[in-house]
Amino acid sequence: MNENTVAILMSTYNGARYLKDQLQSIINQSYSNWHLYIRDDGSSDETVEIIKSYAKKDSRISILHDTLGNIGSVRSFFYLLEQVDSNFYMFSDQDDYWKQSKIQKSILLLKQHNHKRKPICVYTNLQIVDDNLKGNELLLTKTWQDFPKLFFTNNLYGCTMLFNNFLKEKIKFDQLNYDNIYVHDWWLALVCAIFGEIHYLDEPTILYRQHYGNQIGATSKNISVLIKRLFNKSKDEKLLQSTILFAEELEKSYGKELKNINIQGYVKNYAMISSKSSFFNNLKVILKFPPRSVHLSKELFYMYILVFYSRLFFLK
Repeated sequence: MNENTVAILMSTYNGARYLKDQLQSIINQSYSNWHLYIRDDGSSDETVEIIKSYAKKDSRISILHDTLGNIGSVRSFFYLLEQVDSNFYMFSDQDDYWKQSKIQKSILLLKQHNHKRKPICVYTNLQIVDDNLKGNELLLTKTWQDFPKLFFTNNLYGCTMLFNNFLKEKIKFDQLNYDNIYVHDWWLALVCAIFGEIHYLDEPTILYRQHYGNQIGATSKNISVLIKRLFNKSKDEKLLQSTILFAEELEKSYGKELKNINIQGYVKNYAMISSKSSFFNNLKVILKFPPRSVHLSKELFYMYILVFYSRLFFLK
C-alpha cells in the first residue's frame, strides 16, 4: 500500500437508509488515495447488499468477513483497526456525509506535525444537519486536547479523526477489556494525549446527521434540557463511571509507561475508586486530582456526584 494511503474504517449495522449518501461522499473526496474497509455487525436490512454493490464499482472499497457476529460498535471498530495495516487511519459512521475536502484537509494538518516520530491525531469541527442534510450549526464551540479534560469529557468525535500508525501501535488490543471501553474514539484520544499530540482544525469537514437512530448524538444546548440534566444525573453518572473504567484500563495497560506525574496521579487514583469508592476516599481523590472541564460548573457538579453518590462508583 502506498505510504500516503488513508485507511477508512466503517462499521455498519442496519444502515441502509443513509449508507448510499455516505459511501458516495467518500467516493467524491478530493483526496483519492484512500481505501475503505467495512465490517458489518449483523445487519438484517439491505446494508450488506448496498456495500457489495459499491465494492463492485470501486476497488477501493472492501468488506471484511469474520465469524464474530454482532459484537457492538466499540469492538467492531477496534477489530477493524486491529486487522487493517496503513500509515494513516480514519473512522467513518454509516449515516453522515463527508465534505469533499475532508481527507485532504485532515492529511494536510497532520503532516504539519511530527507524525513520523510519535502518535499524532487530528480532528475537526462538525456541522449538525437533519435527516435531509439541512442545517448549519457547528457542534464544537469549545475544544480541549489536554489529558485531564479529555479524561472527563471527550470532544474528539471519531468520525472527524485522522491518526497515524504510531497511535495504533500503542493500542494493546489483546489486553483490552472491551466491556470497559465506552467508545473507541475516547480511548484513542486518551492514549494519544498521553503519548503523542492532538491537533484541531476549527472547520467542519462533515455533515453530522442527527436523527432518532444515532448511537451518540450531539448534545442539545437548549436551556430547558440543561436544567433537566441537573435534576437527572444519570448521564453524568454513566460518564463518570466510564472515566473510572478507563482509568482501570489505562493503569493495567500503561501504568509503568506513564511519565507525567499529573497524568499518573489521575490514572492511578481514579482506577482505585472502582474498588474503594466511599465518601471520604472520593473526597480525598478530588481534593488532589479534581475533575477538569472548560466549565467550572461541570467540575463542581462532577465533584458533587463523586462524593455524595460514591456508592455508584464501587464497580467491583
